[in-house]
Amino acid sequence: MRWDWRPPVGFLAGFVFCLAGGLTPVSSGLVGLLVAAVVLLLTRLDGAPDPGWDRRHYDRRHGARGDVQDLAWAMVGRDGRIGERVLRQLRDVTSSRLARHGRSLEDPDIEQVLGARAYRTVTRTRSPLPSVADVRHTLDVLDRLGPRRTPTDDDPGSPLS
Repeated sequence: MRWDWRPPVGFLAGFVFCLAGGLTPVSSGLVGLLVAAVVLLLTRLDGAPDPGWDRRHYDRRHGARGDVQDLAWAMVGRDGRIGERVLRQLRDVTSSRLARHGRSLEDPDIEQVLGARAYRTVTRTRSPLPSVADVRHTLDVLDRLGPRRTPTDDDPGSPLS
């Protein structure tokens, strides 16, 4: 390790400058020590910022493990009710599932299709938020609804017509 000459030179410069300016030797010595401390501090500081953490960026696919993990963390709040994020996700799932069947949440008879409990869960806009049991029930209703619309006799071009 090399000896750094800058703090003692700073002390001498401060001491001589103050002594020549008319200060007492004790006061000049204190100012010299202050200058030496500032010089020492400035020589030890590194002006370059520390490099940040090199984070890996993963390609996250919709519905991948990270989505499930994030959803699990947001699932239950302190009071045993679901979080707002889960409720938004549930609304998105419900809207897309209903759209596959040619329906939407704004349809006048959609409460009869989903049932009162599931409809209240999905359309809730204020506290208290739904419980985990309400969400589970709504997901069961959406599962029973099926992923695709079943063709009926009324559909043009369906195999049943």
